[in-house]
Amino acid sequence: MAEPTIRATYLLTCPAAEAAQAARRIAYEQTVELPEAQVTDRAILDGVVGRVDSVTPADARGERHLATIAYPVNGFDPQFPALLNLLFGNASLLAGTRLVDFSLPGAVLATFAGPRHGSAGLRALTGVYGRPLLATALKPRGQGIAELAALAGAFARGGGDIVKDDQNLADDFETFKRRAERCHAVVAEANAASGRHCLYLPHASARFADLERCFEFAAARGMAGLLVCPMITGLETLRDLAERYPLAIMAHPALTSVAGQDGSRGFSPAVLWGTLFRLAGADISIFPHPGGRFPFTVADGEAIAAALRAPLGQTQTALPAPAGGMSLERVPELCERYGSDSVLLVGGALFALDRDVSVATRRFLDAISAATGERLVVPATGPARAGGYHLAAGTDFNWSGRESSPYKDAPDQAFQGVRRVELIGKFGEQTRTDLRYFEVQPGGYSSLERHVHGHIVIGARGTGVLVLGDRRQALAVNDVAFIAALEAHQLRNETDQPFGFFCIVDHRRDRPMAVE
Repeated sequence: MAEPTIRATYLLTCPAAEAAQAARRIAYEQTVELPEAQVTDRAILDGVVGRVDSVTPADARGERHLATIAYPVNGFDPQFPALLNLLFGNASLLAGTRLVDFSLPGAVLATFAGPRHGSAGLRALTGVYGRPLLATALKPRGQGIAELAALAGAFARGGGDIVKDDQNLADDFETFKRRAERCHAVVAEANAASGRHCLYLPHASARFADLERCFEFAAARGMAGLLVCPMITGLETLRDLAERYPLAIMAHPALTSVAGQDGSRGFSPAVLWGTLFRLAGADISIFPHPGGRFPFTVADGEAIAAALRAPLGQTQTALPAPAGGMSLERVPELCERYGSDSVLLVGGALFALDRDVSVATRRFLDAISAATGERLVVPATGPARAGGYHLAAGTDFNWSGRESSPYKDAPDQAFQGVRRVELIGKFGEQTRTDLRYFEVQPGGYSSLERHVHGHIVIGARGTGVLVLGDRRQALAVNDVAFIAALEAHQLRNETDQPFGFFCIVDHRRDRPMAVE
């Protein structure tokens, strides 16, 4: 059986006599980054270097060629930095080289969760079937929160389906919270009056330390989703957050230079705005539709939509969202081109149509429904707001609803007489820290270990010994200790009574390393 490979197809702009050599150059550049003559180790040639599968003409003049290269997946870590580097890292710097397609083997593809809601989930959230969803953006930047919220409410009252922040609404976290809270509340009021379920998607754009807080806030407030610019936040960052939070993601194409004037370099629009954004978790992908204010073609738009809907393992399909220069007169054409499973994103044309945004919204909806029809159902509720709860303490340091579990499954690490109780963090809570209780029996000890994350230990029962490097410190009830990153540590019980302690640790953490 052939070894699994990641296959990439490049459009090469070069003379026919140079195409095969250009493809081999990419195969080596993307894997070993050495000239072909310098790689002689058979294991590297067979297990690392890309294999040129085919080079075929792409036009009648012989000026463009499609080269397909298969890359072995041995040692490949399935995450976006590794994937992007392998597919197009150094090759993106080569003249006349454009990534136009790629495919992943099943085991690699399965590690990318893709859209959480997908086309079907967004239908359920809005309750709208049989036609494209209508979306708009809150603009212009510079208006106050009250004015932006009024626009959002008018659009929702008019029957609109999705209202998002404009992508240039990028403020500090406190301003984000105030705007998102107000707009969400106004849209909810309009929904209650109309019986529809317009979705408000605030723009998650923040310094790295605050970006996840935007996701936390939106999820805790019960919002349906967020607008994200994947090439600004980073594809792997989006993938991670989209997997961990129950939010729909609308992806914006800002900062995505996908084509030169002759289309000979960069990503093809379908690869970037279609497949890559979808793998990163986009439920909706915005792109400039042909005939608007950005220079893209009919073929580009159709290819993007096809990539968002194409079979991709178990990955859900996503909705294409043509935008940029939309007009009421073009609605029938756009409905025919993109079909009902799409989102028509209208900004300036909607606001210019009527001073009353709710009236303008209804006019666009009437045009869409006339072209496609419409079926409304009771919408599904949005993401559930996670509520707090109480764990009742039982006898002998046990808690209702929580069972003791083995201390750890680590045969390379010595320990004895330790039980563990996961209290908070492993039961669906959106937390940055986990709370655990450990109890060490007389004569027992935890493993001597170290790890990248620091953590906090609080004495709860009896007295133990905290070993920190070459230091020993008694730990009694209510004593607090901090263990720094990569600090070797162990907790021991040298008494004849149980020793228990609480431990607060990062929710996302590395696996402990045994200390030799």
